[in-house]
Amino acid sequence: NIAFPLKAKKMSKEEIEKKVLEVTKKLMIDKLLDRKPMQISGGQQQRVALARALVKEPAVLLFDEPLSNLDAKLRMMMRAEIKKLQSDLGITSVYVTHDQAEAMTMASRIAVFSMGKLVQYGTPDEIYNEPKNMFVAAFIGNPPMNFMENFKVQSKDGELFATRGDIMVKLPPKAKEVKFEKTEGLVLGFRPEHCKIAKKEVENSIPANVYVLEPLGRDLIVNLKVKGVGGESELIKIFAEPGMNFEIEEKVYIIPDPEKLHLFDPETEETIL
Repeated sequence: NIAFPLKAKKMSKEEIEKKVLEVTKKLMIDKLLDRKPMQISGGQQQRVALARALVKEPAVLLFDEPLSNLDAKLRMMMRAEIKKLQSDLGITSVYVTHDQAEAMTMASRIAVFSMGKLVQYGTPDEIYNEPKNMFVAAFIGNPPMNFMENFKVQSKDGELFATRGDIMVKLPPKAKEVKFEKTEGLVLGFRPEHCKIAKKEVENSIPANVYVLEPLGRDLIVNLKVKGVGGESELIKIFAEPGMNFEIEEKVYIIPDPEKLHLFDPETEETIL
């Protein structure tokens, strides 16, 4: 199966065996070469198909969710292997996936589609740090970006702030360059890793109460409830700093990094800042 494209090129038997063994070792299926298709798993069949594509060293490769049938551990290993293979061979590759982690870890450029339309195209860093709209901001990143509704943009002492009730969060200096068509009812966005949690109130912080803790070994995700508009609560996820301990219902304060704040239009969901 894997050797067929090479046989079609009329390569020598020795050269075919060498190339097949080389690519199957990289894909960890070299021990399966004597088996029939029905004797291997779905994940192994996917790797055979990948080997058949790679062995002929094409000018362009199209991957259509090649790792979808693999378990989580093997998927992580294969991500690295495919990226290394692509780099070594220098083959232009188009990789289709619904897994944003695959896109972020493997791509040099990402095209984000929604409902069949291209929403944003850029480097992983651009997609992550400069999302074009709320869809991209929520889709890329795990946990996704936090959103808080109904903020105003106000000026104080030459600085711009996003405010809601008693909440006042300082916006980055680049906000002064934005021509705000609307300054009320905006959505404030920030990522879980772009904040700190304080036990005491500090300037430009957001009061919240601890709702649920998600220990992940190396990391701790703190789920917080912030009082929203009309008395409803908004759920905010934050990565806690190492060594911090929390009690359920404990009052804390979210300190967003001003340089990492975003503002969105609630109607169009397009990025304003």
